[in-house]
Amino acid sequence: MGFASVIVIVVLMVGCSSKGPSTRYIINSIKTADLDDSKSISRNEFKMYFQNRYSQIDAGDTGKLPGKKLCPAILADRICAGADVNSDGYITIDELYNRLDSEFDRVNKDGKGDISYKEFHETLLP
Repeated sequence: MGFASVIVIVVLMVGCSSKGPSTRYIINSIKTADLDDSKSISRNEFKMYFQNRYSQIDAGDTGKLPGKKLCPAILADRICAGADVNSDGYITIDELYNRLDSEFDRVNKDGKGDISYKEFHETLLP
């Protein structure tokens, strides 16, 4: 690998780590979460989206991830806040699953059964 390639990789790593989620990431996340293309996200779709993100990060299928690893990876700090119920530094899939219900209710400001794309977008912002 040449010197220029190393510089490009370092610049990309530094640049990516200091920014919040990009518009492109959020749009792709919305499309991924809206399984039935209904232009809104149901409670089930919301939970499935974050469970799938958890499974992607938990490559060893341990069902237990350090919060410091999980939270930045799913780009949803608000969801992680309070998810570690037993305060052991790890978030289990069950802890996350339980947290998603209360987070969906918090984001669902209009009280309808589904959340809008805008509400989902706000969930992903730090």
